[in-house]
Amino acid sequence: MFYPVTIYNAEGKIKKVLSTKILHEKHWRRFRETQRLSSITKSRKSERPRGLKEKLDLEFPGIPVRHRQ
Repeated sequence: MFYPVTIYNAEGKIKKVLSTKILHEKHWRRFRETQRLSSITKSRKSERPRGLKEKLDLEFPGIPVRHRQ
């Protein structure tokens, strides 16, 4: 639930009043946008150059491999 927001200027006079409907619409628009962007980045597989794993394994042979979840 959103409550109306009153914005005042430097002199203390009312500059703008944001209604509950406007706040509701802004909230859900931003929510959907962040969900869309996060789903795009989640589906991308991290890229690494070919041979990098083998090179690192040769340089650091004693370090166990941990997989990200």
